Parts: sequence; structure tokens; C-alpha cells
Amino acid sequence: MTGGKRELDALIEEITVDCYNEDEALGGFLTYLDEALEQPVEATVMGVPVTLVGVDSADGPLRGLVAHCQRDGGDYQICLLDVAVPRGTEVSRVLAAYRHWAGVDPWSKATP
Repeated sequence: MTGGKRELDALIEEITVDCYNEDEALGGFLTYLDEALEQPVEATVMGVPVTLVGVDSADGPLRGLVAHCQRDGGDYQICLLDVAVPRGTEVSRVLAAYRHWAGVDPWSKATP
């Protein structure tokens, strides 16, 4: 497994180094995810294939980051923590750090 706890902790420190609260930390993760998500990524939500096309922070720290997904011509928003992306990509690395920061198993939603 790539992205052990130390690596994730180091990435979280890098992302949140100048953040003073959860809103700013979410902004840091949003910036890193925007940079990692240069093009749409095939993903799944509860086993259903979707295309992850963007990430946003719509409602502050209580809701966390929101994924913008597309499926069958429709656009959907869902909690980013519920989206699974393939391992081995920069998006999966930053998403694992976000999950770890949020207190969720970093690889619980990652696909091989």
C-alpha cells in the first residue's frame, strides 16, 4: 500500500501548514485537489461508476468538500469522502490525506 500514515501526515502538514482553522484547511485541500484533478477521473460512488470532474467547498467545514460528478448525462454533487478513485494517482494520494485528516480510513474507498 502506498501512502502510509507518515507519508499522509507529511502531506497533511504540507497542505495545512499556514491554516489557522478548519475552513482554511479545507481551502488547502481544495487547492491541492484542484491541481491534482487536471482532467476528469473515472471513479465510483457506492460501486456505481461516475466521472469526477471537480471539487468544491460549498457549505464550510460541517459538510466538508463536495465532489462534482457526472453520470449518464447528469451532474451530481456528493460528499467527497464517499467517492472512490483508483490508487496510484495524485488525486488518490491527496484524497487519502483528506480522508486521514477527516478521521476516516484513508483507503476505505480507494479502488485497486
